[in-house]
Amino acid sequence: MKKFTKQALAIVTIAAFAVTGCKKGTDGNFDRSTGAGGPFTGADSVIVGNITANRTLSPGKVYKLKGVVYVTGGAKLTIKPGTVITTGETVNYKVDPQSAVVNAIAGVLVITKGSTIDAVGTSAKPIVFTSPKAAGSRVAGDFGGVIILGNSTTNRTTAPQIEGLPKYDENGVSLGVDITYGGTVAADNSGRFKYVRIEYAGYKLAPDNEINGLTMGGVGSGTSIDHVQVSFGADDAFEFFGGTVSPSYLLALGNDDDDFDTDFGYSGTIKYAIGLKDPASTHSTSGSVSDSNGIESDNDGTGSTVFPRTKPVYSNFTLLGYGAKSDGLRAGNRWRRNSDLSITNSIIAGYNTGAEFQTGTEVNATAGGFTGNIVHSYTTVFSPATAVSLTGSTNSILVSDNAEAFIGLGATSTGALLSPFYTTAVSSTYTLDNLFPRDASSTKGAVTDANYSNWASGWLNFKPQTSQD
Repeated sequence: MKKFTKQALAIVTIAAFAVTGCKKGTDGNFDRSTGAGGPFTGADSVIVGNITANRTLSPGKVYKLKGVVYVTGGAKLTIKPGTVITTGETVNYKVDPQSAVVNAIAGVLVITKGSTIDAVGTSAKPIVFTSPKAAGSRVAGDFGGVIILGNSTTNRTTAPQIEGLPKYDENGVSLGVDITYGGTVAADNSGRFKYVRIEYAGYKLAPDNEINGLTMGGVGSGTSIDHVQVSFGADDAFEFFGGTVSPSYLLALGNDDDDFDTDFGYSGTIKYAIGLKDPASTHSTSGSVSDSNGIESDNDGTGSTVFPRTKPVYSNFTLLGYGAKSDGLRAGNRWRRNSDLSITNSIIAGYNTGAEFQTGTEVNATAGGFTGNIVHSYTTVFSPATAVSLTGSTNSILVSDNAEAFIGLGATSTGALLSPFYTTAVSSTYTLDNLFPRDASSTKGAVTDANYSNWASGWLNFKPQTSQD
């Protein structure tokens, strides 16, 4: 088993980062001492308004986003490894200039169409967007979120406005920023976003109009996104509105709504992704029913069959709900509103329903699109079992109160068996070993012997509530 050598290297890397990373003090402010990763050469930097010329953010100070910060006018925002970005003061905005309702928002970064981001951390020094609060007091919504908009294809006839953002200041005056997305450039390039963590994000502008952890609207295949973790957000972890970008190595940890959500003709490929639910976190509902899923996908909000069809191509996902039956979650996969799909070589477990095919998808999708997966459920594996996506497919399935032996995850180099299911209570001891296959030759799921070092190189954080970096 090659994993033991990789683990040893990962432990050294993580230990080194623990010494050098930017840390918070017990009062919730970032420790500015040399021992915490300094010296920090200047006061905290407040960023407000529009970034219209190329700008670089570097470690050595903490950047606070006051209100919503837009990178626009073709500008490029460069963020260096180890940089920490957090929430500054709120700014008042309006959705409707005639409305009396004012929304106080802070900590949101938006890359508009035609502008780019070059946020490339390293495994030892990831870029971190996070809560400004002290350990133990951080909650979903402390940080706003990151939004990237591009000119790639969608199935909308006119360029839609991205959700979650207001268009007017508190006096009803237009902000003058284009927050639409989408176009005809499938290979559009919005930049690079690598080795990044986004923690405690989310903002609800209005019902069904929220800011996610990482939102991508019309982002093209020329954009590079990999090694990104979104933890304890107030809505979805990753949402793709159209576009053709193809990320890899994504981790959604303890988020409120869906781990991965696709809409409006998204057609990219995502490989190696993990979704972990936490019983201690909040979960979205529709009425009294949970609406929190591992994957959710729509063609559009009306369930039309307009083209290009939403068809994410997923492989090597590990999507885990709870270690015991609960009504707190909905489905490991929820394919609805005429979405198409392709998911293979993945592990789905810990949900009452493994996969739902609804409102057109059950009869109007690519035959055999759901195949080669390991699927556990507490109640129903597939709903309905006759969905066209299952035609000719081969999946390993089980309905049981005990998922761990069936999905075969949770092993160490010493042979010890661990539970793969995440909870805040076990966060201090939870590692990639909890997700490693008990059979080291297995190629199912996101974490395998062949790619272990890609995950275990030091950039992940399974305990953002108590961690000081």
